[in-house]
Amino acid sequence: MKTQANWFIMVFIASLGVVGCHGTGQTVNFTPHAFPSTMEGTINHNEDLTILVEPFQDKRSQKTRLGSRTHFWGGATHFNVWNGNVGEGMADLAMEYLQQKKWQASRATTSELPEGSAPADVTLTGDILVMEANAKTGFGFTDIEVKIRVAFEAKNAVDGSTVRMVLGANGTDSVVTFDPEDVEELTNHVAKDLFTQLFQDLTVKDRAFQLKSDRV
Repeated sequence: MKTQANWFIMVFIASLGVVGCHGTGQTVNFTPHAFPSTMEGTINHNEDLTILVEPFQDKRSQKTRLGSRTHFWGGATHFNVWNGNVGEGMADLAMEYLQQKKWQASRATTSELPEGSAPADVTLTGDILVMEANAKTGFGFTDIEVKIRVAFEAKNAVDGSTVRMVLGANGTDSVVTFDPEDVEELTNHVAKDLFTQLFQDLTVKDRAFQLKSDRV
């Protein structure tokens, strides 16, 4: 019995060693996508606006990666999204969520439009202020944290007005056996929370976006 107990302890410690193995410095890339839509929270539009989503501007201080996972036995694994094209990726993600909510959104370029014509009723873009994903592996656990903060800007063609708002979302998770997909899933959840806030704060009047808080 003593031999069996020692063997069990050795196997258990060995399994934890695999979970917290030494980091190689490699970079794992993610491609966030909008979660599948549900009937809950569907917006009833009074007007079918056309929305042009332009590339977002990456204003993060650290642009080379999303973050890193520090390993129990030393070293790190790094994370990135959209192969580093964060501005383009965030615009694609915004368009996906807009289309899910039945907005007439597209990523069409202005060069495809006739000269002198308005590109859309609303042009949506933004500055990515924070987009981070980090993980820390300890003895038998990995803690994950994701933060996103974006300064959104919607330009209305009908009157030239601009709606601006700064929104942020964050999330944490803890797993026993780590997989890079855990970081991707949490990133998707946090991004969904961010765009949910955006839709909750916006309303439509006279073919233009307005903040709900600005309505009389």
